Order: sequence, then structure tokens, then C-alpha cells
Amino acid sequence: MSALERSKTAIPTFRKIISELRKSKGVLPRDSKEFRFLVDQMRGHQVTQKMHCKSPNEMEHLASTYASYLHSTRVLSQLHDRYKGNEKTVEESAHLVGLQVPEKNQWKL
Repeated sequence: MSALERSKTAIPTFRKIISELRKSKGVLPRDSKEFRFLVDQMRGHQVTQKMHCKSPNEMEHLASTYASYLHSTRVLSQLHDRYKGNEKTVEESAHLVGLQVPEKNQWKL
């Protein structure tokens, strides 16, 4: 696989990581530490990917895995926020299905 073909998958992966960071943080300016770090890593591994990696696509695979991790973490957080705290009491749950919980006074001997 040529360097040009590898860059076809590296750039969309980079964009996906940036997109996920923007979705989770709300905004990610180009002068932020996170953005600068990602750009430096992508540029630093251009040579590594051609010469030193165990696999030619190792860094792209790692970046893709990180993008998937960011996406999954964001979706999990959204689901948790959506469904947390909606637990009902026993009485409310019984009322939903048309049952009544006996009053506590009836159980005294």
C-alpha cells in the first residue's frame, strides 16, 4: 500500500477524532492543546508509518481504535444521562401495572 493510499484512511480518521472531541467538549479550537497534540502526532508518525512500524497500518489502526473509543464513550454518557434517576418506587411501579401495594398497617399482628 503506498503512502498516498494510507493517507486516504489517516485523514478521515483524524477528522473523526476531532469531530468526537468537538462533540464531547462542545468546541475544540485549533489553538487548543488537544488539537495541537493530535496534529503533532499525525505529522510525527508520517515517517514512522513508512519506515519503523511493525505493520504499515499500525498507527492508523491505533487512531481508528481511539476514534471508536471516543464515540462509544460519548454515546454511553448520553445514554447514562438520558436514563439515570428515572427509577420508580415499588408503589409507583405497582400502580403502573394496575396493582396496589398493601398498606403497612395491615401487616401488624
